[in-house]
Amino acid sequence: MFPPVVVFLRGLIIATAHFMYYSLGDLFWIFLLAAAAWYFWAGMAAKDRVRRIVKDHCAKTGVQLLDDTVMLNRTRLKRDRRGQIRLRRQYEFEFTSTGERRYSGIAVLHGQRITQIQLAPFHLD
Repeated sequence: MFPPVVVFLRGLIIATAHFMYYSLGDLFWIFLLAAAAWYFWAGMAAKDRVRRIVKDHCAKTGVQLLDDTVMLNRTRLKRDRRGQIRLRRQYEFEFTSTGERRYSGIAVLHGQRITQIQLAPFHLD
């Protein structure tokens, strides 16, 4: 442990503090852990947002989103219209039009924007 640092003001002790020094390796692991936590948290928020948007889209189309869920299929980095690099997440989901058969669909989230929702051809009844 390092010696404490004492702060004086006009002869009175104001505060004492112990400082801990981190090596470059420690800072790397802290950064890596923080980045992984951010990726997990942002991924959960993105998945919830896509699920809500897909559910609304299915309702407007007259089909039902099955299992009330979307599944992350692919993640990659891609430039958006302005040339900024953003995460592009592709989600798969299943829906039904008649209640008898499952059909698949795809939703793409690029950054914070849904760029594509695609439904497989389905029967109308």
